[in-house]
Amino acid sequence: MNQPSFLARKTWGLSHYFLLAMAAAFVIAFMPRGVRFAIQSNTNKAEDWLPDSYDESKDLRWFRDYFIGEQFVLVSWDGCTLGDTEKLNLLARKLVPSQQSLASADPDSATATRAQWYSRVITGPSVIEELTAPPLELSRGDAIRRLEGALVGPPAYDAAGKSLGHDTRVTCLIVYLTPEATGSNLTMRRAVEAIAETAVAECGIPAASLHMGGPPVDNITIDVEGERTLLRLASLAGLVGVSLAYWCLRSVKLTGIVFAVGVISAGMSLAVVFYFGVFEVVVLGLQKPHLGTVDAILMSMPAVVYVLGLSGAIHTVNYYRDARRDYGLQGAAERAVKMGWWPCTLAAFTTAVGLGSLYTSDILPIKKFGMFTAIAVLGTVVILFTILPVFLHRFPLSDALIKKQGGNRDDEKHLPDWAQALFGFVLRRHNLAFAAWLGVMGLIGFGMTKIETEVQLLKLLDEDADLIHDYAWLETHLGNLVPMEVVLTIPPERRREADQHAEADGHQYRLTMTERAELIRQLQGRIESLPEISRALSLGTFLPSASGSGYHITDSILDYITNSSLRDNRSHLLAGDYLRMETKSGSDTQLTGRELWRISARVAALEDSQGNGIDYGKFVHQLQGVVDPLLLAFEQRDEVVRALHAADKQLDNSQMIVLYSNDAPDAKFDENSPAGVLADVLRNSEGVRGLQAFNVAKVVDALSGPAEGDGAAEIDADAAIAKVAAAFSKFDAVVALDTLDETLLTKLREQGVLVATVSTTPLAEGPGVVTASEPLFDGEHPRPIRAVFTGMVPLVYKTQAELLVSLRDSIAWATVLIAGVMMFVLRNIVGGLVSMIPNVFPIAMVFGSLGWLGIKVDIGIMMTASVALGVAVDDTIHYLTWFRRGIARGLSRHDAALLAYDRCGTAMLQTTIIGGLGLSVFATSTFTPTQQFGYLMITMLAAALVGDLLMLPAILVGPLGRFLGGEAAATAEADGAETAVAAPDKPTEPTAPESPAEAIPASPPQAGEPLAEPAAMTEEAQQRPAPAPTPPAVDLSASTVDGPHAALHAKLRSLRRDAARDSSSGS
Repeated sequence: MNQPSFLARKTWGLSHYFLLAMAAAFVIAFMPRGVRFAIQSNTNKAEDWLPDSYDESKDLRWFRDYFIGEQFVLVSWDGCTLGDTEKLNLLARKLVPSQQSLASADPDSATATRAQWYSRVITGPSVIEELTAPPLELSRGDAIRRLEGALVGPPAYDAAGKSLGHDTRVTCLIVYLTPEATGSNLTMRRAVEAIAETAVAECGIPAASLHMGGPPVDNITIDVEGERTLLRLASLAGLVGVSLAYWCLRSVKLTGIVFAVGVISAGMSLAVVFYFGVFEVVVLGLQKPHLGTVDAILMSMPAVVYVLGLSGAIHTVNYYRDARRDYGLQGAAERAVKMGWWPCTLAAFTTAVGLGSLYTSDILPIKKFGMFTAIAVLGTVVILFTILPVFLHRFPLSDALIKKQGGNRDDEKHLPDWAQALFGFVLRRHNLAFAAWLGVMGLIGFGMTKIETEVQLLKLLDEDADLIHDYAWLETHLGNLVPMEVVLTIPPERRREADQHAEADGHQYRLTMTERAELIRQLQGRIESLPEISRALSLGTFLPSASGSGYHITDSILDYITNSSLRDNRSHLLAGDYLRMETKSGSDTQLTGRELWRISARVAALEDSQGNGIDYGKFVHQLQGVVDPLLLAFEQRDEVVRALHAADKQLDNSQMIVLYSNDAPDAKFDENSPAGVLADVLRNSEGVRGLQAFNVAKVVDALSGPAEGDGAAEIDADAAIAKVAAAFSKFDAVVALDTLDETLLTKLREQGVLVATVSTTPLAEGPGVVTASEPLFDGEHPRPIRAVFTGMVPLVYKTQAELLVSLRDSIAWATVLIAGVMMFVLRNIVGGLVSMIPNVFPIAMVFGSLGWLGIKVDIGIMMTASVALGVAVDDTIHYLTWFRRGIARGLSRHDAALLAYDRCGTAMLQTTIIGGLGLSVFATSTFTPTQQFGYLMITMLAAALVGDLLMLPAILVGPLGRFLGGEAAATAEADGAETAVAAPDKPTEPTAPESPAEAIPASPPQAGEPLAEPAAMTEEAQQRPAPAPTPPAVDLSASTVDGPHAALHAKLRSLRRDAARDSSSGS
């Protein structure tokens, strides 16, 4: 009596398949809600990409504690000029209504809501009016020139190139968002969209001519574009995937279930993100999810999980097909699970390990991608072995379809003739094939050493996206938009009132308010000299310039008056957005004493003034290169002050000479050299009567003696030094950088000259530095004036540097971890290492090609390395599973490799075609990460297929194959003899050709066994007499066995099938 299979049995009166289906339906019911809320949580903020422990993150948080920062939206439109400000002023009043309007507004009205979202609004005309009013009273032209490139654009020109005047200049409005507006992604989106709606609906500005920019606009646009692309192209990818699946599987029923597994797996991956966020809030007690939110990079996760889920489903369907062909319908679904649970689970585990290696990255989107994709891949195994077997049991495939999927062949081969011919060539010429592919992999993989990284938010969008066009218009007609902040920290010991002496303590030169403003103005000018900067704004923009009449008494009187005015208006200056007093951590009232002076520069988002793309890493170094020399010169001046006071002198009323060295014949003093910057600082110090520069190159040459062989008379070095010292004695001090020849300086000191040697060590390398935003430890000397470089640009640069580190680390960790798993599974260290060769093949091919082609790796491409490894491992494990099963049943390595081809080659091809071509539609996306996934996935799947079908079999048949479980020596078939492969469900027993009727029928296989070494012979088997020598494998098909025994072989094959069916029915 036949016992029903597991799925057909009943518990509590209900079939097991029905109970499984109900349980799966219950769990899946939670998925749509999770997917919807996960997509709604989509947010992209570059400031959240790095951990809080990074100095760049600390500096940005510190900056936001004192200044409004980069949370602004810039708005302009065609026709918004200084000559037509009516709509501009109306929009400003609508967005930030007056107190009178707020008092009469309904609490739920749009007016009240805007007051909660927007803190203040500034326009180009309003700032011009401020600059032309007392106390500054600039002319309108000077005021416009100070704002050009920030709030005002260049003038228009006629056909002859003549300026059409200031009224033709484009201007803009800047809206600053409140913390409430930026508190959540949904609120910030509403706040940004409300600006555009107000401009169009209430101010009559055409929507097509409206241009908006700024970091919040970038974030929202990326969110919207990512969601739009996912929803639009996912449907198209699904349609293409279904069509390809039907073409490969030739069954509507089978196509539907395979596609359903992939879609459910993809949806489950997004739902996991949302429910993990719930776990963080409810269980861990966080105020908001830290990891449980979606971003632009995580939007690519469903595509990866879809492909891997599809792959597992296709392999399982092929196991089911084999079970149906070999054992019949009853219990076929259970046998498919038995045969497939181990390779599918192992493939999912190793893939999850590879993807999980991304969690080691410090870049949050990559960390989340690795974590959630690994969880989702493991979840696909549960879906695979619950939903799919239930469906195959409840809606079994017809026998005609099973035969059709086998190519309507009467024998038991699954591959077409062309595939067998190709794979046969690889196995016959295995050494040549392996050497060729290894050489190609090495050559192309060398390109990985040339990989460069790039991180820019706008690079997440296609060049035809609306935001990119808006930025191009704004940068052309107005100015740059990416914020770069430089904050000067001035300790209290560095400051003085106008009536106090600058060198009162003899340790430093203290600055008046006017001198501090002049320092800011100088730094602002140096920053604006960079081509990437259109304009920088600071308090110096709104303050009068220091007097420079050249008359000491006159300048002192004017500076005193200016200082008094600034002191009286200090509270007004602090209420602005360019000057703050630092408070102690955790306190709003206890001051540290440091003044914080802000310089807000605007960097090009697309390209600089010379038409070149922006390299933020290079730019940050350039920025430091123009700021640090001036601040270092201020420190060097303090060293001069200390040297003068040690000799009972002072800077006030002194005359000095600055030494420099230049060997050029017509050498001139370079004002931009370190010595030149120091000379300018000393010259502008209060009370300095005179300063000169002297080139010591000739004197140094004199000290070193005449050049060999030039016939010149020997120079009396002592006389030369005495002459120079006599000339220098007229000065109060000689100032020299520590890079000059020490011999000369020593001889000058011996002649009684006061030489003040100053250090050229950069401030960042000095002792006691923690981070730029934190005060220095108290030391022997006064704390220096330092610059904090913060904003989005340093953060993006740091992310860019970390990206390359993460790429290397993730590939290394994934390779090591997966190799470790393979070593454990194969129980062979060398075998585990050898098995990784085809697995790293797609990484070497894809990323090596990127390196050779000069394509920069960004945050969207980086994590595909682990995806490539995971995809390759998936097919490698299935192929090795069948190969080792063949070896365990007595086949040669050549025949076992053919068996593996026959049993899983079709599934591997189908996975590549359905998954790769199905996802290739994403290459048409306007969202760059999705676009990259489109063309990278098809490329990686194809490369993985080549590695697993053309490289791995060559390894297995070759000398390295013995480490992967093959027999010690290949048999004659490995040299090219065409030997048929025995079906895995009927292991071929060694049978003498002379007496085939004495062959012992094979028992059904124990499917699903691990990839272990072939089991040793039992003691009973070892005592049996050895059988006569036989070929290693014989196909029991009459169609492939010729001669007088062909009919007998066919009969024996039929009897074995009947015996196997009876055995399975009785179990």
